[in-house]
Amino acid sequence: MSENTSVVQIDEEKLITDLEYRFQYLCQFIGITEQDIELIHGSAPFLGPKVDGLVDAVYDRLFSFSCTKKVFFSQREKYDDPSQTVTLDTYDLNKPQIGMRKSSLKRFIVRLVTKPYDKAMLQALDSMGRIHKAVNVDLIHMQALLAFVQDAILAEVFKMDTGTVDCEAAGG
Repeated sequence: MSENTSVVQIDEEKLITDLEYRFQYLCQFIGITEQDIELIHGSAPFLGPKVDGLVDAVYDRLFSFSCTKKVFFSQREKYDDPSQTVTLDTYDLNKPQIGMRKSSLKRFIVRLVTKPYDKAMLQALDSMGRIHKAVNVDLIHMQALLAFVQDAILAEVFKMDTGTVDCEAAGG
C-alpha cells in the first residue's frame, strides 16, 4: 500500500445487516463503477441470445463434479418420480428439477444484464444466497460456480464486435 493511500473504514456489522451497504462495499472493493454497470447492461442485446447456451454450460459443469452434482441428487425426492431408481452416476440433466433450476438461472442472468442494480435486485441476490445456504451448498461451490459464470460471460463479451474498443472503459 502506498503511503498516500488511506484505509477505508468499513462497518462490519452493517455489512451483515444492510444489503445496500454490502453492495456498495463489494463494488468499491472489486472496483465496479456505474460505468461498468452501464457496460453490463449494454451487453444485453449481444448476451441475450446466448443465455440458453450459457445455462447449459453451467449445468454441464455442475454435473461434471460429484460434489456439485450431489446437491441436486440430494434434492431429487422433492421433484422427481419416486418410483425411478437412480444413482448419482445415472442422475441426469433431463430431470424436472434441473429444468426448473435452469429456467431460474436464465431469469437471473437476464435480470443481471437488463435490470437496475437496485434494492429489489439486492434482495433477490440475498434470497438466492440464503436458499443455497439452506440446502447446504458449501460456499466454495457457490464461489466456483460464480467464477465459472463470470468467465463464461466475459468470454462472450470479449467476442462482441462493437467496432471500437474503449480501453479506459474496459479498465485498461
